[in-house]
Amino acid sequence: MRLPTGHPDYSRWVVNHGEPAGGQRVVDPSAAALADVELYDGTRGVLEVHVVATARGAVCISQDVPGRDPWLAWVPANRVRRR
Repeated sequence: MRLPTGHPDYSRWVVNHGEPAGGQRVVDPSAAALADVELYDGTRGVLEVHVVATARGAVCISQDVPGRDPWLAWVPANRVRRR
């Protein structure tokens, strides 16, 4: 499959599990974390990320994406640990 010019390749981005309802808290993203997550290409990977928000049972991670703003994704909290 060919992507149109200028279309981002999402295949290696972390799958977003959807924004949790209520009780979200923004946190200081200074500490790196490791996330064992699914990627949009169907694979799984352990990536270095930053946690930027938390909610009951979920965390919002920031994944660096070369050439653009970081990708933010909500993932299950048990898939992320401090580095």
